[in-house]
Amino acid sequence: MDRRTLLSTAAAGAVTAVTATAVTATPAAARPSAGGPVTTFNVISDIQGDLGDLGVALRDMRSTNPASSGLAVAGDITPRGFDAEYAAVRAEFARTSHPATVAWAIGNHEFYVPKWRDPATLDQAAWPNGATEDSLFRSFYTFAGRSTVFSEHVFGGIPVLTLGTERYMHFHDPKLWDEVWLSDTQFTWLEQRLTHWAQRRRPVMVITHHPLPNTVSGSRNNL
Repeated sequence: MDRRTLLSTAAAGAVTAVTATAVTATPAAARPSAGGPVTTFNVISDIQGDLGDLGVALRDMRSTNPASSGLAVAGDITPRGFDAEYAAVRAEFARTSHPATVAWAIGNHEFYVPKWRDPATLDQAAWPNGATEDSLFRSFYTFAGRSTVFSEHVFGGIPVLTLGTERYMHFHDPKLWDEVWLSDTQFTWLEQRLTHWAQRRRPVMVITHHPLPNTVSGSRNNL
């Protein structure tokens, strides 16, 4: 794979309970009953400002998977990326119990602030309306509590790797918008972590809003 290939944006909203089965010996204290799962956790995506639906999803997950060891949110956390929108998501999470470990992935909707003169006024002709690419990433980092778009979490012993674009391409090429750019640093990190866990014979979950080419349905195209 050419690491510098621009990747097309793809996303699909879903609420999923994921069951993971490990293939290495597990300490007796943490060993599940025979035939049972090692752990269960949940994956959602594309909140995009639908906080009422988010609340319903969180309550449903609490009811159907109360022992969930983690929650992955696969991008489009906000509708546009304003700090107030991140704060509203955080407030909705605070209202409902949820797993302590949450893995946040960045999506294309986190980069739409530059289309707006202010949160109430769409002004695409004046793009970027004073916003900077750096400010968009800073908002995500502040919300997610980290300093990179890629990160590693562990859900009940299962490693969870999150990936994400490191550029909003319209800042770099006026012909591009939501195309995705991943650095050699991120690809190297991904390869190292996959190798690390493969050597330990652990299953790995990879969470990304922007699938790598030829990995899942919809990524085998010429967009």
